[in-house]
Amino acid sequence: MDRCACRWRCTVIPVAAIALALFGANTFAADGRDGPEATASSSADGSSARGAIDGDRFSTDPRKSWRGKPGQESWSWEVRFPNPRTIGAILQVVGDHDLALRNIPKSYIWQASGDGRTWEDLAETAVKDERRMFRLHRLTKALEVQALRLTIHAAAEGEFPTVREVEFFADPNADVAFEPWAVVVTTTGEKKVPSTGRTFVPLARECKGWEKLQAQNVWLGDFKEDFLSIEPRPLCGFLSGNFIDWCQQDRANWKGVEEVLKKGHLPMWASCGGAQGLAIIAETGTDKPWDCPHCRDPKAPKSPIYSHIGHTAMKACGDYSGCIFEKGPTNILQTMDDPAFEGLPREFKAVESHCGQIEWPPKGWILIATAGKDALTKTQCIRVKDRYIYAAQFHIEDEGTPESARAIMGNFLRLAKEWGGYNPDGKPVAEPKPHPNGKQ
Repeated sequence: MDRCACRWRCTVIPVAAIALALFGANTFAADGRDGPEATASSSADGSSARGAIDGDRFSTDPRKSWRGKPGQESWSWEVRFPNPRTIGAILQVVGDHDLALRNIPKSYIWQASGDGRTWEDLAETAVKDERRMFRLHRLTKALEVQALRLTIHAAAEGEFPTVREVEFFADPNADVAFEPWAVVVTTTGEKKVPSTGRTFVPLARECKGWEKLQAQNVWLGDFKEDFLSIEPRPLCGFLSGNFIDWCQQDRANWKGVEEVLKKGHLPMWASCGGAQGLAIIAETGTDKPWDCPHCRDPKAPKSPIYSHIGHTAMKACGDYSGCIFEKGPTNILQTMDDPAFEGLPREFKAVESHCGQIEWPPKGWILIATAGKDALTKTQCIRVKDRYIYAAQFHIEDEGTPESARAIMGNFLRLAKEWGGYNPDGKPVAEPKPHPNGKQ
């Protein structure tokens, strides 16, 4: 059995239950005499070292987390146990933003002490460039310790490190339950987050049973297989739209997406430009150059799977003033009976905002939705035949068609959970059949 908690029993655990499971009764007594004692090299105003072991995993309130003082060259956070403890794994939640990396420990290592005076580096926990809000460190073997210390050499995405919560487990192979969380990928190429695509998160939280879904918004270059495989592993990924044409994209930023797509370990939903990116990668890859309808040689197109709806005038690359757009609520027609559209009529509405489009499904993909009445875009949604990986030209994450957006989002999250989230052992899923109310 895989050691990851996300296979998929992830549940929201009451604070009291966490306390009892980790340290025993009376752990969080206000005076600290009956539980572990937390200290730090410095603490920002309104924050305390004890906030990192208060049982609240996700609060960004300074009073519920530890924040080091700005302007320091290094920081340390330490916990001392009233009696020796067996430690095999360490779960940490870092950063003072609930959606993106901000004020995090960047370069750090955990250290252990058996006597509270001498310290040993835990090599398995050393991180040079942290990109994860949630991380589970598993030790090679369990240790008997009196104290643990997080030594931070540098902070990133801000001026100081923040640790929202730390939890400890005796067994290196402990089955650590963790709340479901999603990776939201901003595909514009900009590194600053939160940014485009973050609206997937409130939509997901509107769906019954997913009100407490956690998320991390990452820029395109951070979305890689080795990012996803770190525990706790994500439930699914969302890819945003973008604003530049494909001849202007830095293909190197998409290499991680290409690897993730080839592995097929993660359920994904991509909108608009993100959907076009998946189609181009599946058809052309990232090693060969890409073009756009403004600059391509019609006799030898470099990425012909991508086109524009049409033009009123030919302009320079990136200038869409001569392009024909499809905007606002638009009729979408199901061609296949796909579980992502369960509960929707065969023709439903979704929000559009694009002039580019996918010409055909790549090899191994299938068209599951096309243009409805008066719509212009023929390839509205495609899916990998044996995976829950979707590329939709429309935007469920934009306002305008809330009923269909919630239905699709709820269905997709359910499918991702059934698949097992990020799941290297996932089995192929059934290929959708033609919709019973019409021909493909």
